[in-house]
Amino acid sequence: MLRTALKPRWIGFLLLTLAVATIFVLLTQWQFEQSTSDQPRSHAETETPVPLTEHFEPGVPMMGDEADQVVTFTGQLDPTTSVQVESRVHEGDVGLWLVSSATVDGAPEGYGIPVAWGWIPQEIDVSAEELTDLFESSVGISSNDMIEFEGRLIPGEGPTPNTNHFINPKRTQMLASAELVNLWDRDLYAGYVVAESFTVGGTEYVVTGDAGVEGVATEPQPEEAEVAWLNIFYAVEWFIFAIFSLYLWWRFVRDDYLKDQREAELDELWEQHWRAQELERLREEARKEKAAAEQAYRAYHGHGPNEQKDT
Repeated sequence: MLRTALKPRWIGFLLLTLAVATIFVLLTQWQFEQSTSDQPRSHAETETPVPLTEHFEPGVPMMGDEADQVVTFTGQLDPTTSVQVESRVHEGDVGLWLVSSATVDGAPEGYGIPVAWGWIPQEIDVSAEELTDLFESSVGISSNDMIEFEGRLIPGEGPTPNTNHFINPKRTQMLASAELVNLWDRDLYAGYVVAESFTVGGTEYVVTGDAGVEGVATEPQPEEAEVAWLNIFYAVEWFIFAIFSLYLWWRFVRDDYLKDQREAELDELWEQHWRAQELERLREEARKEKAAAEQAYRAYHGHGPNEQKDT
């Protein structure tokens, strides 16, 4: 069978088969990688603060590998723009977030970003000046200070239809950057930051809760990896295709080998049959020659070679 496999056509077919099998194996590897590719990043990565301007570009949608990252940026918060966002849970209680517009130093074209900086148990009806006082008394810093924010970057939510932005206090069901762009009349990042600390002049401040406002915080996504079994199935399927392609080459070579073997057997049988026919033909010719010789002898001597002539 090795001699059959070494025929030029089967060597060429083997090279083609190996190329196809290699593609199938690469597809198998790719499917295995895809089965666990869309997993939450490790906490060692997401909990290490990185500069916002280096991590996420404004004006573009936020990708999965950009969300849930702890970021830092420097800017000023404007508490007078505060919006109260409904249905926010804090230590098991449902209340509202206080979300304000903040500038971002180093952001292109003056982009700002919404910052969630406090949680309240129920809606409050306060003026812009009172919101400023509330922020300053809650954090212990001035809204005019240049603040280094540290918090978790979260993708913006979908806007709420039929929201009335002209009522006071300003209140919304969802924290949507697309909605706040119109409300604040400025360009915003496609996401928001849940601020956990505020640093001014090298001193770190947090919301103390003394003014009735609690600090906000979000937990990182769980690290448990989930396997996409459909991708695993596809990976096994591609591997089976690779094995089948090699089996197909072996089967073609085997069939060619068996065909050669059968032809050799038929040739041998035909040779044996031809030899038998040739032997019978030679015997028949010998008998004919012997009969002709005996007939010629009788004609010349008047009797056969084994007969005696009468005297």
